[in-house]
Amino acid sequence: MTKHKKLPALASRAVALFFGLLLLSESTAASLGSHQVKIAQQPASTPSVPLNAEQQKLYQQGVKLFQEAQELQKKGTKEGYQQAINKYQQALKIVEEIGLKADQALINQSIGFIYFTLSDNFNALNYLSKSLGIWQELKQPIRQGELLSMIGDVYASTGNPKKAIEYLNQAKSIFLSNKKFENLATTFYSTAGAYIRLGDMKKAIDSLNEGLKIYRDILKDLSQEANTLNHIASMYSLIGETKQALKAYNEALEIQRKNNDLSAQAITLSQIAPIYAKLGERQKVISYIKEISKLQQEIKIGFTDQGIIYRNIANSYFLLGDYQDALSFYTQSKDAFEQAGNSILKSQVIGLIVSIYKNFLGDNQKALEYIGQAIKFQEENGFKGDEASSLNQQADIYALQGDYQKALDSYNKALEIERIITDTNSQARTLANIARLYSLLGDYNSSINAYNQSLDIYKKLQHIPNQAGILLNIGNLEFVYGNFEQALIAYDQALSLHRKQQDYISEVLALWGIAKTYRDKNDYIKAFEAVKHALALSQKHNYSFLEIASNGMIGSIYLTKSDYKNALDTYKKTLVSFRKIGSLNKEAETLNSISIVYEFQTEHQQAINTLNEEIKLRRTLKDDTGEAQALYLIAINQRKLGNLNAALPNIEAAIKIIENIRSNVKNSDLRTSYFATVQSYYKFKIDLLMELHKQDPSKGYNAQALETSDRSRARGLVELLTEARANIRKGANPELLAEERRIQALIDGKEKVRFEIVNSDKIKNPIFKANAEKLQTEIDQLLSQQKQLETEIRQTSSKYANLKYPQPLNLPQIQQQLDKDTLLLQYSLGSERSFLWVVSPNSLDTYELPKKAEIDKSAINLFCLISRNSSKPPSLTHQDNPCKNIKNQRIDVAAKELSQLILSPAKDKLATKRLVIVADGALQYIPFAALADVNSQPNSTPQEEKEKPKDVVCSTAGGIRVCSPVQPQSLNYQPLLVNHEIVSLPSASAIAIQRQELATRPPAPKALAILADPVYNATDTRVTNAQNKQLQKQDYLNLELEQSALKRSADILNRQGWTRLSGTRTEAETIFNLVPKSQGVQLLDFAANYTQATSSNLNQFRILHFATHGFVNDANPELSGLVLSLVNEQGKDIRGYLRLADLFNLDYPADLIVFSACETGLGKEIQGEGLVGLTRGLMYAGAERLVVSLWQVDDKGTSEFMQEFYQQMWQQNKSPNQALRAAQLKMWQQEKWRNPNYWAAFTFLGEWR
Repeated sequence: MTKHKKLPALASRAVALFFGLLLLSESTAASLGSHQVKIAQQPASTPSVPLNAEQQKLYQQGVKLFQEAQELQKKGTKEGYQQAINKYQQALKIVEEIGLKADQALINQSIGFIYFTLSDNFNALNYLSKSLGIWQELKQPIRQGELLSMIGDVYASTGNPKKAIEYLNQAKSIFLSNKKFENLATTFYSTAGAYIRLGDMKKAIDSLNEGLKIYRDILKDLSQEANTLNHIASMYSLIGETKQALKAYNEALEIQRKNNDLSAQAITLSQIAPIYAKLGERQKVISYIKEISKLQQEIKIGFTDQGIIYRNIANSYFLLGDYQDALSFYTQSKDAFEQAGNSILKSQVIGLIVSIYKNFLGDNQKALEYIGQAIKFQEENGFKGDEASSLNQQADIYALQGDYQKALDSYNKALEIERIITDTNSQARTLANIARLYSLLGDYNSSINAYNQSLDIYKKLQHIPNQAGILLNIGNLEFVYGNFEQALIAYDQALSLHRKQQDYISEVLALWGIAKTYRDKNDYIKAFEAVKHALALSQKHNYSFLEIASNGMIGSIYLTKSDYKNALDTYKKTLVSFRKIGSLNKEAETLNSISIVYEFQTEHQQAINTLNEEIKLRRTLKDDTGEAQALYLIAINQRKLGNLNAALPNIEAAIKIIENIRSNVKNSDLRTSYFATVQSYYKFKIDLLMELHKQDPSKGYNAQALETSDRSRARGLVELLTEARANIRKGANPELLAEERRIQALIDGKEKVRFEIVNSDKIKNPIFKANAEKLQTEIDQLLSQQKQLETEIRQTSSKYANLKYPQPLNLPQIQQQLDKDTLLLQYSLGSERSFLWVVSPNSLDTYELPKKAEIDKSAINLFCLISRNSSKPPSLTHQDNPCKNIKNQRIDVAAKELSQLILSPAKDKLATKRLVIVADGALQYIPFAALADVNSQPNSTPQEEKEKPKDVVCSTAGGIRVCSPVQPQSLNYQPLLVNHEIVSLPSASAIAIQRQELATRPPAPKALAILADPVYNATDTRVTNAQNKQLQKQDYLNLELEQSALKRSADILNRQGWTRLSGTRTEAETIFNLVPKSQGVQLLDFAANYTQATSSNLNQFRILHFATHGFVNDANPELSGLVLSLVNEQGKDIRGYLRLADLFNLDYPADLIVFSACETGLGKEIQGEGLVGLTRGLMYAGAERLVVSLWQVDDKGTSEFMQEFYQQMWQQNKSPNQALRAAQLKMWQQEKWRNPNYWAAFTFLGEWR
């Protein structure tokens, strides 16, 4: 394990978010309050125009309804608001019937304000806009100004401050021209709030100063002047201008003392105290709190003001690091707001209490308890925006505890609310949180996609601070995945923006990111430079928490550079500091780091003792993920001490936690990606068990190791197969299924356009290139929606609720899957050593093999030679194509070398048995049929053989490396297929579940369906008039079949459009002639299309044969697929890509599916799952057996091979697997086709019986 993956992250988002929350809650209160007063004071006792007696009577009913609505509105509850809306709407109907325009405007305004209070911004804008239209019609400018100002506030609340400022500026213009200075001052307040949301603090302060001038010079309103000075001071405090902040607060205090306004003085003093707390001046803070207490005793302060005072005192204690005192005052603040009936401020304070428990005291259960109360209250009272914020906090806690599914559910619920209330700013926040969760689950693509969505929103809103925050998170994501250069770019961009905004806390976080990246690049000078800058900044601004964490980061640099003494000293000081402030989670992280120092110093017992301390804290925090990691590290240290039997229960306990976390994740893709992040736990347990087996072979540890290996692989596929047989989609919500189809069609259309751009000369055009990038972003977003929809489909299916996934097999159950002629060869490749288990129905033999790096290197070398570099192999490094580094050498030498590594130790067991291969690592890309038979060949190649001509010669031209075969007779080895049938499986459990689920399935009534020779473009000669068609058909038969490996190319990087595969027609017609016409269907030309491929008609056939182009998308396996006809008879574009996502919606109950297309057996390699590609979808669709290819195969060679394969199967009456081997043997025996490139690409997966 690399060091950087062991080191805990020290950044805390709560610090960065803390002041923003306070500022927003204060800056908008005044403007919103003023609007509420205006509504409550609207006259409703006399009509705006003369009425007759009947109208007057009706009008009085409306007045009564209006007044009742006002009283209900004052209750401040969700029920009260809903009842008020009903009353207002009844009154509105009356005044509309009478034709009273002004009254209509007033009532629409009242309804709009309630919807705004309930965070229903859509309806708020609807009703307020109606009111504005009426006032404009009645030429009432002051009323227009009021409505423009209110609409501006709504837009600010929806996260669209730019739009808000447009409306507020219109309102200001009206108020100024009509000399309505009080309204004008209030609108400046609202404008300041909008600028805060934009992150433009300077303009926010300028707006408040404009309001200050009005209160001071025109209105002579000392109370509001002081209040405005307080707001200005809080802004200066936020941006670190302490002197300016204190100057404004003291000016306000002087005015309040002249007015003898004791309550206002207490509030101002409570706002000054946090500034001195930030400066670390504890005594001054205490003196201010004492002065406040004295004022509280002299007068009776209102509950709302009391709540503000207590909250500000709590902020002071928080900044001093006195979290228990902070909690005490936050609790008093909450109670005061509750007594005042101010539910909004109460809700916000609960959020601060949760933040303390979660981020600083580490009491996640207490945090969940409080946030649960808040969510219940907010939901009951219709505070949608606050509810969404609370759901985000709840999700954060679930994520900390390792309950990722609950976290995702809460985030998605929050996102749904924010979309309903059209709060785009909050949507961006939630998307960023979802991105972080995807990162924890190991899903890089979904994570970066969600971050980019969030960043796009903030760019549209021109919100600089939040753009910087997202860039910081993107840097963290790139760092975790080892993309250090991209991480540094993101961190540097974030740092630059934070500095412009004078956001010192976030600047420290960005510097941490830069420091840890340079640390892991082993550039310790730059790492120390960045973290010491962060430390100095923390000390300068008295950020005690950040100062402690910066020291922790310094410790991590010492650790990485192996300076263990300084690392230990620094960590121990950090531990004392975190204990002093009561931060349990940071204490646990620091203990983890200390244990790593002890481990590297070989003080393993000290490491174990330290980790046991950490585990106690993790259990208190209910941090399952942290506990599992600590148990894993204990097992590692116990093993290093030689206590193997003590290590075993600890790694088992860790895996039990991992299994529980995994099982709670509902989305199958996220389960798979998460499982990939914890494969090291299973590899360690396997290695430990095999070491125990070496010590005592009688205890069956090797069987346990095999079972652990099976448990660690292809679990996602096994679960998908279980779901497929349960047919969970049948019981799912039909609307969700329809939406899934809609999204898939959108993905297909966009991907088709993008694909054509990037694989043609259009990509050189900047406009087309930009469009392709935009399409990719849209596709990524749609794929994320699709994943979420798949989860919802599962959850809404009645069959899914009762579904039970099978447990992985034990040794006896694995042996039950085998017959006397079959051996299972299961591989597990490890960093230090690898293992092979050879299993028969009545025996188990185990062998130690070389480490993964050595085997992978040999496997990739063979893959590159045998595939002639026509396909992309797995990479051992970050390079795009490791084939470019291979040396010219013979295939037989490479095959013998790999066989020597992975087969030779077990050669005495192989005989002529059928070999069922469960591969690992790069071995998944290797056709075992082409390996050297270790029982028929010497273990090394004689010198004279080495001097013979090479069977592959590689050259580079135009930047492209090409390998070509030479005379086949130079091959001097016997491939494994000569004496063995070869079957590939993703895992032993996969064949077991497949057999169980397919045991009772009746065979399909008909024999064969073939789709071949599709029409890819409008320039194809088949898109001509009917008179030429017969001639064209004759021409096809006379075409010379080219031997080009690019004919069935799946290399999406070098393709210039899809080339017609003429050989597939001959292939299809020859194969079709082997079955009675009544038993088959042949779909050629335009008929080889998407509609036919997805038709239920295909479930009538036992064998499905697709002969066309195939392609693999490693980044998004869902986009991999087959290319069917892309145009119709008229040359018009039609849907023609059959993608992996389509296969999951199809029913192919076939005995055998053959993909006579390139790379259809490949896919994205995911640790713990294997190759995720088309084979996965085909097995889900119902295929019992598969024949697929591992690389691009010559068109003529494929045609020849497939014809032989079907003749062996039908004319010689062989099983599909036996027929495949026979066809390969026949080609091997012919000089023309002897090179394994022609025949070894095709592999058999699934049931061999």
